[in-house]
Amino acid sequence: MADKDPYVYKIRSVHKVVDGDTIDADIDLGFNISLTKRIRLADVDTPECRTSNTYEKKLGLEVKQWLQKNLDGKKEILIKTELPDSTEKYGRILGRLYVDGVCLNDRMIEEGYAWKYDGGTKKKDFALLEAKRNAISSLT
Repeated sequence: MADKDPYVYKIRSVHKVVDGDTIDADIDLGFNISLTKRIRLADVDTPECRTSNTYEKKLGLEVKQWLQKNLDGKKEILIKTELPDSTEKYGRILGRLYVDGVCLNDRMIEEGYAWKYDGGTKKKDFALLEAKRNAISSLT
């Protein structure tokens, strides 16, 4: 994705994992200055943590925990975006999250924690997502 994501921002610290596809973090601006921003992981959609659907909520909390585990204690966290001001309609930075050189956006999909974002389709097959995750974990 190097050609598609030319703008790279270093994350100084992650304050909060909001849900499976959103974090609050300090972006390092240099000269010991940082800016706290909400960041939405691009190209992925995860089950919601705040919903009345208990099955979706369970899966949403699992992916939130997975993301937290993959961010805790990491030294090199980057956000790569297509544009210098890649904010979406809710004011969040939209980007791809890299930890130690690995794109977590892609890993979430590969490991069955997220769907590739399709532009907003709300009908999601939660059982299929969980089955994919279980199949992958049984191989390890």
